[in-house]
Order: sequence, then structure tokens, then C-alpha cells
Amino acid sequence: MKNRMFLLAVFLPLVLFANAAGTPERIPVQVQSCKFSVAVPEGWDTIPQSALDQKLGKKVAVMGLYPKGKTDYFEEKYMILSFLPTVNSLNNLPCKAIYDELKGMMKQNSIPNNDSIHVVYNGMDSLSAGNKFQIQSNMTIYKDSANVNCQQILLLSRFGYICIAYYDKNEIPSASDTVLQKLIQDIDIDNDYVYVEPHNESAFTFGKIAIALGIGILVYLIMTLLDKRKKKDE
Repeated sequence: MKNRMFLLAVFLPLVLFANAAGTPERIPVQVQSCKFSVAVPEGWDTIPQSALDQKLGKKVAVMGLYPKGKTDYFEEKYMILSFLPTVNSLNNLPCKAIYDELKGMMKQNSIPNNDSIHVVYNGMDSLSAGNKFQIQSNMTIYKDSANVNCQQILLLSRFGYICIAYYDKNEIPSASDTVLQKLIQDIDIDNDYVYVEPHNESAFTFGKIAIALGIGILVYLIMTLLDKRKKKDE
């Protein structure tokens, strides 16, 4: 009996340590129109909120992630998570209608290009996995002599989008990137805020303004980051 107790005392801490080491850090997020939690991917760490506020302004991003071991949070690749609310519940619209609306806006060049910023869309798609609906868009943004590649995922919730923007200075990020998809898979949305696709086509629509909010904030984030990087290089 004593031997069994000794073995238990030795192995139990090892088992608990192994389980803790294999469990990613889960961070709760609560904003006005949504409540969810995010598991930090292995090999990544959170960007301090003070650094995010300095780069983007206060309360623009709810979380930032960067690869461990980097000295600059925004050096080569990083992720910015934000929440983009809509004026009405997305549960009134099927995922395809939201996707078609966004795709139509991009075709019409809803984001004006000028001499200092130029957005090139490299593709757009939608994906349904379990009870999660996501809209993927890939783009390259040019501002003066700087550019950044971005894979944006809009994860639908009841009252808006959880936006995951994956930036990479050197190459175009793929929507199927293992780290990105693991991050999305492990996002846990509170039941009260889960997007539920309607069974019947709804005649109700709240126009392009609510959906366009996500695109507008994305470009704001990109322009801010590029402007900061340009000033730093100078």
C-alpha cells in the first residue's frame, strides 16, 4: 500500500504537468455584443494590450498574437483579433447572402484606392465547419513603398464578426494555414452569441453599412500599421 501511495505521489504531479503543458492558454473576451474565448496557439504569445493601443489606438483590437522568440511584435507575421458589430442580428441572414454582399462590394471597389494606398484582392471564399461559419478574404495592401499581405477571416456571431487578420510581410498567408485554422477551431463563442443560420431566406436586410464596417476597420488597421512601419523605417 505504501508503495502504491509513493508511486501515486510521484506520477500524479508528472501527469498534471503534462496535461498543463499540453493545454493552450485560454483567454476570455467580452465586448458589448459578444462573448467568446480564444486559445493561444502553440508557439505563439499574446501582444501586450499597451503595444496594441500604441499601434492601433485604444479599443480597436481585442487581442494580438505573435510568434514566440520575436523581439518586435509586428516584425514579420502577426495576428490581430477584433470584433466588428452589426446594427442588427446576423441570424436574420443566411451565410450565403452575407458572403454575396461582401463579394459584391469588393467587385465594385467599395474601398477607394488612391495614390498612397492600393488594395489588391487575391480571392474570397466561405466555409462552414460544424456550427461555425467563416468568410475568408485574401489581399495585399500597398501604401507608398511598403506592403503587407493579409488573410482575413470573418467568423460569424449573432451580432457581428469576430475578425482574425493574419498579416505576413514576406508571403501571402493561406486560409488553410495550420496555426490559423487551429486558432479558429479553438475559439469558443458563448451560446447566447452563436450565429444560427436561418432555415428560410429572410426578406429582411440592413443594407451594406453594417457589413461594410468590417472592411472599413480592416483597412484602418492596415493603414495604421503601414504608416507606423514607414515612420519607423525613416
